[in-house]
Amino acid sequence: MAKEALTVTIYVLCLLALFGPYCQMAPAVAGASRGWNLGHGFRYELNMTLLFREAGPPRPGGDVGFQVTDHLEVIPVWKDPKDSGVIILRIKLTSPQLWIKSRKNPKPEGFIQHSSTIPESASKPILVVWKNGKVQSIFTDPNESVSSMNLKRGLSSLFQYTTFDGEFEEIDTSGICKVVYTSLSPNSIEKKKVSCRESNFPHKTVHPNPIFGVEVKSSRKCIYELSANLLPKVIKEQEMHSMTLISKPETGSAVTSERTLSQIDEITGKIVEADSVENAVILLEPGFRDMPLSLQIESTSCPENGCQTLEQAVQENREALDSTNLGTVKSASAFLKLTSLVRDASAEELVKLLKSPKYRQLRPQLFDILGSVSTPGAHKAAMKILQHDENGDETERYLWSLSLSPNPHPDVIKDVLRKSEETIQNNRVSETLALTAAAMAKQHGSASVIEKVRVSLELGLDSCSGEECQLKFLRSLRNLESKLAIPALLNFAQNGTRLTSAVAWQALGSLPKGDLTEQVRAAAMKAFYQLDGPKRDSSVRTLALNLILESEPSIDELEGLVKYLTSRDPVYEVRKYLSQRLEQLAEEDVQFSKNLKEAMRRESVKYYNYDTLAQKGLSTAFSRSFLKSPGSNGSLLTIQEISSGLLKRGIVDVVMESDSHASTIFSLGIYAGGLGGFISSDANEDEEPTDDEVATAGMDISILGVTIRPFVFFSGQGELMGHVWSGTASERTPAFQALVNLHRHFEYIPLSSGFIAEINVDGAMSFDLSGQIQLSLWNRNAQSLVEMGAGLSLQGGTKVRSNFVQSTAEFLLTLEPKLELATDVDFSGPVSLCMRLSQLETTVRHNVYKIERIPGSRHRLRKTKRLRVFSPAKSYLLNRKNNEMCSKVFS
Repeated sequence: MAKEALTVTIYVLCLLALFGPYCQMAPAVAGASRGWNLGHGFRYELNMTLLFREAGPPRPGGDVGFQVTDHLEVIPVWKDPKDSGVIILRIKLTSPQLWIKSRKNPKPEGFIQHSSTIPESASKPILVVWKNGKVQSIFTDPNESVSSMNLKRGLSSLFQYTTFDGEFEEIDTSGICKVVYTSLSPNSIEKKKVSCRESNFPHKTVHPNPIFGVEVKSSRKCIYELSANLLPKVIKEQEMHSMTLISKPETGSAVTSERTLSQIDEITGKIVEADSVENAVILLEPGFRDMPLSLQIESTSCPENGCQTLEQAVQENREALDSTNLGTVKSASAFLKLTSLVRDASAEELVKLLKSPKYRQLRPQLFDILGSVSTPGAHKAAMKILQHDENGDETERYLWSLSLSPNPHPDVIKDVLRKSEETIQNNRVSETLALTAAAMAKQHGSASVIEKVRVSLELGLDSCSGEECQLKFLRSLRNLESKLAIPALLNFAQNGTRLTSAVAWQALGSLPKGDLTEQVRAAAMKAFYQLDGPKRDSSVRTLALNLILESEPSIDELEGLVKYLTSRDPVYEVRKYLSQRLEQLAEEDVQFSKNLKEAMRRESVKYYNYDTLAQKGLSTAFSRSFLKSPGSNGSLLTIQEISSGLLKRGIVDVVMESDSHASTIFSLGIYAGGLGGFISSDANEDEEPTDDEVATAGMDISILGVTIRPFVFFSGQGELMGHVWSGTASERTPAFQALVNLHRHFEYIPLSSGFIAEINVDGAMSFDLSGQIQLSLWNRNAQSLVEMGAGLSLQGGTKVRSNFVQSTAEFLLTLEPKLELATDVDFSGPVSLCMRLSQLETTVRHNVYKIERIPGSRHRLRKTKRLRVFSPAKSYLLNRKNNEMCSKVFS
């Protein structure tokens, strides 16, 4: 036993000899003799560098920034007589110097010294109450500038550390952080902040749609080399924050902060005796006050020539805001210049601007901006002006903008919902109010707000007495996208009229796929296969089919669809539609393609024959890529449902995809019905009957996932003939125009060094949808042209403000995509339908600006990088059948 005990003792001693240094206690716990000694401190050499650059790996000479160098004196000047672990550290800068980036320096892109106001920071010290390795509080001169105070807060955070390995929660200039300590060697520890939050800063603003979001990656690391007394000999801190766009990861900016503190020599200083921290501070620095540890945000000051007023900005951008420039980058850029001013303007100021006769022609675009910012002041001003809007055009324009606002205010949603519940004589405005209330609630995202709007809409739906009223609320429920609305929607999908059933299926199809229940999927199957009830309209069937296809159908479900293709359904365009959609989705989704092949294998005997593979009909579906980039892709998705040889329902979607995110930026739907009498009588004897259908045509628009009230071209043969004889639609006519806020992100990130990084991204789209149509009863042909033009401007960056230096890394991204959809129909004999979808040439411009300036100085360093990516014009191949039709039309 004695021998075993001796062996264990030797083993334990060996462990202590090898690993004992890693188990040291924090200085305060070890006692004052192992930590700071009163009156005896150290002088350190301080070197701090902040650099700003664009996103991506750093490159030589590709940044701007500044350095601060100085000698830092740290002396313990008071010890708590009741708790020996509590001391006051007096930290003082001696003569800080600012160094800036300059091309004049012999070293490439090196730093040179420059005059600034930073030496004023050395006039007063900072008193830090320190206990057990943590900063408890700080005392400073309350008259110091915010910049100087923040700099000293950052210095105090360097002396917050512990030698225990583990995870802790700490508070310092970075906010409330989860901190992990790891021993690297007997006298070295690593401190990592893995997550931080700052509760005293304004909440960050983010876009509710992930595709328009911003990804911010942060890393904070500090290494301490300690003396035998566990006091800092060398401190090396590195911090980096990188911001990139989710839709375009190669676009963004980054800020890097590095600090080094190296011990030079020992120094001494006077100490005081007092019974409390407060009394010690009075003896040390009369007038000093207890200040919060968190950083203070610098107030934004106007330049020497003054801040621009809202009216000055409107006047300056008057030409760009004109309606003739909608759909261009110029218009989108003007929108971005004005949004921040409108956001901060008072209701009175905005009313004065809107009433001014000088800006009467710009009012629709100004309403776009007011609706986009969606502040109570802007809404109050808009409502005051719009109460005199007799025809409702400006009211609708404002409401459209409200429905597309990325961050609507709850009070504005409440007011719009209240107005939607009132009886309004103008049916267009009444429907747009309901659509807007639903869209704003969805954008806001609060469950309580969404539920309140849902209840209101369903009550309105229950009280309806006519089809038009029902369609209004069904479309609004589509905008809301609430799972709790499924029972009401499913009731109309199964039991409604031809129109209400179609709109209800559209609303169900817009719900998140995870919200679709088995009951909804089963009902969609029955509607498509017409298993119960009366024969359904082909659009109802194809809409139900879309819900099935886009919600990850099983192999068994796909097998049933493949088997249907071998049937002899007389409405052959539905079979053609299904075959086209299966091909389209198989090209886009690998798993869908795999499941479809298995389903085809099971039905191979019936499926692989000419009748099935060569479906009769003109319906088509395809998708094509455009504007490709390393991190995202833009796609055009087109679905055309044909009936009686004419377009019954057509959709053109512009979709943006990035990794796991996808969003439909814009959707144009064109519908028509009851036009069979204008074509040859022998055309399509197998098609569904349409004799009782009223001649109608119109356009459905959805922008950023928000459905706009349909635009009806004509309803009834008399109205159609009026257009034909008058030629009212033969000239290019704007159908929908808007200025829309795309990206919106703003947040403050406190840096350990005492500066605050501002991350700001703003994007806008100026949109113009126009069209024209010509119909000749004499020649029995028709031509239509739909033009979609958009100007996109996206700007953002990272900046740091202080009263002695300001640095920024910014980017500007612009493009003007334009699409044209031309349709030619010849119905003098067998119907020939030719569709041409083309994209005009597009240039993407990506500029990067890195700027550094010193307030009160003429120094201004600016680095610019310009990149252009050219995309040539192209026409999209639809399918072989369409090519044959085009050959007939133009032969």
